[in-house]
Amino acid sequence: MRDDAHASFCLQSSGGTLSESGVVSDMALPVAVEEVTAKWLSSAIAFRFPGAEVTSCRHVEVLPGTSTKVRVALEYNDAGQAMALPARMIVKGGFEDHSPSMRDMYRNEMRFYRDVLPFINMNAPRCFFAGTDPDAWQSVVVMEDLRERNVQFCRAQQSQGYEQVALRLSAMARYHAQTWNSREFDKGGRLEWVGERFSDWSLEYQNRYLEPDVWAHYISLPRGAAVSRCLHDRDWMMASLARIAREHKSKPVCLIHGDTHLGNLYVEADGTPGFFDAQVSRAPWSLEVAYHIGCALDIEDRRSWERSLLEHYLSQLAIGGVEAPDFDEAWNDYRRDLAYGYFIFAINETRFQTEAVNTAYAARFGAALLDHGTVREST
Repeated sequence: MRDDAHASFCLQSSGGTLSESGVVSDMALPVAVEEVTAKWLSSAIAFRFPGAEVTSCRHVEVLPGTSTKVRVALEYNDAGQAMALPARMIVKGGFEDHSPSMRDMYRNEMRFYRDVLPFINMNAPRCFFAGTDPDAWQSVVVMEDLRERNVQFCRAQQSQGYEQVALRLSAMARYHAQTWNSREFDKGGRLEWVGERFSDWSLEYQNRYLEPDVWAHYISLPRGAAVSRCLHDRDWMMASLARIAREHKSKPVCLIHGDTHLGNLYVEADGTPGFFDAQVSRAPWSLEVAYHIGCALDIEDRRSWERSLLEHYLSQLAIGGVEAPDFDEAWNDYRRDLAYGYFIFAINETRFQTEAVNTAYAARFGAALLDHGTVREST
């Protein structure tokens, strides 16, 4: 965790509440790439860096996806230079044709950077602006360009080693422990707005892809051929998700990053794990740990290492002051929640991730579900 970007607070249910607030930064936002200008960026960064002004803005690269990332080269006035603002930044927002339908997802990520990241122990890109347009669907984040620090970006096609995943689980355990059953999730708390993974807009998103014709379309793609036919069963998928949602109601919750597949992760030069593109939720730890292990490991490595990695994660929770579940309970929760990861990549659109990525992840989760007998435990 870098002191210039974050402040760490204890959010344990037995501890105090947060005393600092994020910078409220709602304003009119660009809805097209060409509207990302020096003038607009000057207004945006002024929330946190008053007096700084962008005197020149050049678009270096535009990266489309679920949301669009615009890499910009910037020059500043004397005040901005004195504040050591970086010469390159990433402007991330909804600049795609599908963007109006993603407003809740964009807002959720914006609030992670604005309202959560300053107060938890997670290594993530430094944020210079995060805001939403109160009169429209757009949310925008302006963050550091990690390429300028030569970090290593993780990739679906390159599975992780044991030590890499263990370090990542240690990092997860720290922010999970920090928010474990926190009173900040209660009414009036700083994290009251953080939703559950099986409610509100997140549940609507899931249901959209469980329509019979929609499900059949995605299962007909190469990802469907990479898994057993028994995993094509929509009724089984619906029952599995319903079981996860039902059993989660009796479990402790914490703040999860919410989308820890390899494409949303990086590694610092010193080996420190980093996270970006969060879709935060309040959820039991097992949803995140099962999702990450299922994504990150080669099938045979996962078979060899998953028990040891789970033991490691639980030990790190205990170090964080949490009364961790015993291994047998944790193992069952982990096995059950693998079905959620499979669902995400069974239905993930190719405009969000390539079919090669979706197929790689679906195959890993499909093998895990068969190995653990999760297919037989949906009811």
